[in-house]
Amino acid sequence: MKHRTTIWAVALIAILAVAVAAGVAACGSSGDGGDGGDGGGTSEIKIGTLYPVSGDLAKLGDQCLSGVKLAVDEINAAGGIKSMDGAKLVLVNADSQGKPDVAISEVERLCQQDKVAAILGTYQSSVALPATQAAERQQTTMLITTAVADAITDAGYKYVFRICPKASWYAKDQIAFCQAMPELGGPTVKTVALLHEDTDFGQSTSAGQIKYAEEAGIEVVANVAYAASSADLTTQVSKVKAANPDVVLTTTYLNDSILIAQARETLGMKQIFFDAAGGTVDPQFIKTLGTAAEGWLTEIEFAPDASETSKELNAAYKAVYGVDMTGNGMDGYQGVYVLAKALEDAGSADRAKLRDAMANVKMVAGTDRVVIPTDEITFTPDGEIANAPLYVVQIQEGVFQTLFPLPAPGKLVVP
Repeated sequence: MKHRTTIWAVALIAILAVAVAAGVAACGSSGDGGDGGDGGGTSEIKIGTLYPVSGDLAKLGDQCLSGVKLAVDEINAAGGIKSMDGAKLVLVNADSQGKPDVAISEVERLCQQDKVAAILGTYQSSVALPATQAAERQQTTMLITTAVADAITDAGYKYVFRICPKASWYAKDQIAFCQAMPELGGPTVKTVALLHEDTDFGQSTSAGQIKYAEEAGIEVVANVAYAASSADLTTQVSKVKAANPDVVLTTTYLNDSILIAQARETLGMKQIFFDAAGGTVDPQFIKTLGTAAEGWLTEIEFAPDASETSKELNAAYKAVYGVDMTGNGMDGYQGVYVLAKALEDAGSADRAKLRDAMANVKMVAGTDRVVIPTDEITFTPDGEIANAPLYVVQIQEGVFQTLFPLPAPGKLVVP
């Protein structure tokens, strides 16, 4: 599950945006990729990374960075950036410590002292918001590989891009799967009930679920919120049961997802429960519940069994790191290849030229290195990836089986 932004973090975008115009004006020239010129004749191109690699989130930050490193090693081994005479990518790693203030100073250091051509980051939305503002002030491309708050790309920044899905797309893809369910042998979904924890994560996701359900002509027959710290959720699940929906859409953290599954089992509910990449993606969900976890649907960013490309990538990652690749690692990996494509197109590590190449980048699956489930990678004018579908998986015999996007290897099991 991606680390979700809090309400104050979303609000921070408005405060930070005020400083951008003056900051950009004070920056002077666009900078370089490591040698004070346009970077076209250098043998190395410095790329900054900004993830939490210490503190409570270090494990997740390491996942992001591991994917980045794998891609850099592959690109360099294949001859580097060919339009720049084989220039090699060199990482300059920074630790955000999971703290917004640290992120700002690290972005400034990477740009001013290390003179990186671009920066990849950040995992947390609360870090991405101020970090992108700092990068914009430095006129340096920042590619968000992992951080989901919609507000990150709402500020109109020129140098900020994002490769991962944004928060509202989790709800969008839930509804898209509900519409496709008959193709998988499931029911025609006419009604859904929403069951979600009551923080910004749950509230924002449920708002998206309502929006996209209405657009699809699917009726929302119940909208039940609860405190994630609840000790029992039988009453809330009973309200959902009484509404008798075709599908229950949940937005959870780990503890509450377990309580919901236990209540579902106790109440004998047969409806499909479909989570928005919440607590259900934590290995502890299946470990704690055993057979009670069977049949749950959830969303993930990377599915090793989804395609031959996914299998090959996971095998390469596992050979280096000894574990399966996660969505965090995949997004970091894909981000490097997008940045490398922009460098090839620009033929230069000059920051202004690289920014323009990023804005116009186009990667086509089968021709370029595209590992996310989409036919091509392009960016919208606000820096958002144009299309980044999520995988829908179902827990079957204790493991995730990939069902969506179609075609997919798995088969839907209807309770």
